[in-house]
Amino acid sequence: MPRLSVEGLARLAPLELEFGDLTVLVGPQATGKSLLLQLFKLLHDVRAVKSTLKRYAVLTENPDLLAEAYFGEGYAPLLQDIHVVWNGELVDFGGGRERKERVFYLPAQRALVFHQASWPRPFSDYRRGDPYVVRTFSERLRLLLESGLGGEEGVVFPVKRRLHSTIRNRVAKEVFRGTALKVVTDRGLKRLMLETHEGERLPFLSWSAGQREFVPLLLGMYWLTPLGKIPRQSVQWVVVEEPEMGLHPAALEATLLLLLELLRRGYKVIVSTHSTVVLDLLFALDVLKKIPLEQSHVAFRELFNLSAGSHVRELGQVAHQSVYKVYYFDPYRSSAVEVRDITSLDPFAEDIAIAHWGGLTDFAGRVGDLIAKYS
Repeated sequence: MPRLSVEGLARLAPLELEFGDLTVLVGPQATGKSLLLQLFKLLHDVRAVKSTLKRYAVLTENPDLLAEAYFGEGYAPLLQDIHVVWNGELVDFGGGRERKERVFYLPAQRALVFHQASWPRPFSDYRRGDPYVVRTFSERLRLLLESGLGGEEGVVFPVKRRLHSTIRNRVAKEVFRGTALKVVTDRGLKRLMLETHEGERLPFLSWSAGQREFVPLLLGMYWLTPLGKIPRQSVQWVVVEEPEMGLHPAALEATLLLLLELLRRGYKVIVSTHSTVVLDLLFALDVLKKIPLEQSHVAFRELFNLSAGSHVRELGQVAHQSVYKVYYFDPYRSSAVEVRDITSLDPFAEDIAIAHWGGLTDFAGRVGDLIAKYS
């Protein structure tokens, strides 16, 4: 499995990660998860990143300016004393081999890619100090929408040839609630709007918080899963920050199916989360991996309340065969943040970080104790 070693990154203690097909990072805010994920993209895509930054006149030939141009304002010193090893090879941020980006990044700030005109902002519309992953994600969605997505009717979702009906129907039910996502020309400008059954059109700021968070994620999925079964050839990894943002647990279930679809398409996926639902999935899938495949197919359908079918069977098989890893960013044991492997998620483990899933179940546990004590 791919391995990453990092020393000298912000407040993180020296760390070594081994990545699975689906890798999940948990931990409190401001413990370095996003910085590490952005570093992961940079070590794979440094040449492509520099090329893009230079094209928009954000970066000159001075390598010392790369950190601030890429990570954002205030991070100029970040790469000065860093030591990064990927699969046994020292990473040189002054070079880079690949011209095309191999890591697709869905940032936590994805709702900010839309401006008041209900359309993704171009790369050049951001301030020089804004993070690269936000700017390039926004630009990619803008180009996707302007490429003709939506066709003559302007419908972006639901579309029969976009996503399998198993996932599409779940998303329609739990996220869009009968509304259609459409590209609409309004006063000479293209806008992305939700249209109700009655024909009422709602701009971006009138959507629910969950819809505002989910639509950029959906468009990212469209980019990663073009028509047909072949994934983007240059992209090998997909990073998704906080897929749960704004979503009811039932809608998050639909999002988890999207993540499994990425695995089915051949991508390796890295997720950061503050949601127990994501770890509930991994805990359940670990149980499914320990039972015979045919039995696990039935259990997988029960887990997601799905009907039998070839696509559901493929998703279940991928879930059964994939390797999962979970890491906890622990800020409590020392002055530095320690990144710890809690993959087993064993609720009976002596290590409280494992038993409490990196602190995500602490409050629920205390509630259970209180009920047991006083009821």
